Amino acid sequence: MPYLEILCLEGCIRLYEVDPTIEVLERLTVLNLKDCKHLVCLPSSVGGLKSLKVLNLSGCSKLDNLPDELGHVACLEKLDMSGSGIREVPSFIGLLKNLKELFLVGFKAESPKSWNMMFNPFELLRKRSHIRTRLSLPCLSSLHSLDILDLSDCNLFDEAIPSDFGCLASLTILRLSRNQFVKLPESIGQLPRLESLQLDLCSKLLTLPELPSHVWVYASNCISLDTLANQRGQCNLVRGGYFGNCFKMVENESCGSIALSLLTRYLKFQRYGSSVYSFHNSFDHKRFHFVAPGNEIPKWYNHQSVGPLITVELHPGWFTNKWMGFTFCVVFSFLKTLPPCVRWSINCSMKANGRSLGGTSLCNLWDRPVLDHIWFFYKHCDHVCYAHEWQDIYYQLECSFKLTLYEDMHGVEIPHGVEIPQVNKCGVRVIYEEDVEELWQTLLKESNPKRGLQHNDDDAASSSASQAHPKRIKLLLLDGAGPSGSP
Repeated sequence: MPYLEILCLEGCIRLYEVDPTIEVLERLTVLNLKDCKHLVCLPSSVGGLKSLKVLNLSGCSKLDNLPDELGHVACLEKLDMSGSGIREVPSFIGLLKNLKELFLVGFKAESPKSWNMMFNPFELLRKRSHIRTRLSLPCLSSLHSLDILDLSDCNLFDEAIPSDFGCLASLTILRLSRNQFVKLPESIGQLPRLESLQLDLCSKLLTLPELPSHVWVYASNCISLDTLANQRGQCNLVRGGYFGNCFKMVENESCGSIALSLLTRYLKFQRYGSSVYSFHNSFDHKRFHFVAPGNEIPKWYNHQSVGPLITVELHPGWFTNKWMGFTFCVVFSFLKTLPPCVRWSINCSMKANGRSLGGTSLCNLWDRPVLDHIWFFYKHCDHVCYAHEWQDIYYQLECSFKLTLYEDMHGVEIPHGVEIPQVNKCGVRVIYEEDVEELWQTLLKESNPKRGLQHNDDDAASSSASQAHPKRIKLLLLDGAGPSGSP
């Protein structure tokens, strides 16, 4: 037993306490107590588990506190307290300097003060010495290794959400879904490695902070969000995002206008090989996706079709060293509400002269879009199968789109009474470097002083990884703008 490395007691509903002698398990790296619904306490001896890296307490609904000795487990990397009975954030968390993943889903903090205690390693000393004076220290400064922070469904209001995210230099995923805040701290925009910001079902959220351009935003059912611009009125040039059912956001500016503005900037930086995207090794910097309510394909997509199929004639001379890839636009809808626990995806399949070129997917989403939505995406030439074999001959490019339902990640038959979701329209454009430049110049000409392109000289498009923000640009693009000729 002293050599035991993994102890899984998940679902042991008759477990009331953990034996204090657990500290003899010096090599224990994983302790899984998930859904031990009658567990009421942990012994202080867990502080002696010097090798422990993962502690899962999710679903321990009767566990209402943790021993301070857990703060001595210096090598702890993952702590999950989601759905537990704990109502005050343990003050020792700020001492866990090697913590990489922290999950507090469903955690209902008792007061804003308790959230500040969460990340401040000196709050433990203040608590013990009964000093009431608040220490003026950055409340997030100690969690320099944190990679994932999940505060979903924590009933967070503006005054309760942690205000200093900027010190979390390693954070890549921030989950704040199903909360009650109206706005977010501007310090989120200072996170140099943030890749995914999840805000689904934040129904009171009005605006976004200024975000790094390499961030993907997931904000489905943010029904109060009325703009992609940040709190200073500048357009957030995010790399993509999912804004399902965000109807207010597209009231004044269409989905096509927003998406093409973002796509143009994205392609512009792709052309010049900006390091802004390439320094994120874990993220594919040659992808662009954007989804929001809408039903009109912009005229800029010079090949359009009704239904899920489209054919593009690629005549001799189309393949040049200026070719960047393909960009697509798909209008889709669900005729009826999907049943619970069913995911959906849209799959794009490509063929040239009958030979498969691979595909792209908008994958495994739980969100239930209401009315028509548009999916914009870009497929870089490097991601097209056998692109290096293209020759200067005629090709017939065939693209087909299919919506699929899934249950538990596996394809299932359509339940009785549920109509098959459908693709209503689709569009394709073959992208060349000159198209991007022409579209960029069109944006410059058509923009006006109030809503046009605005550049901040303090951020350079070719900034290095340590300078995570490219030029801040505000774009206006009307549907149909840009070059309209066939490539």
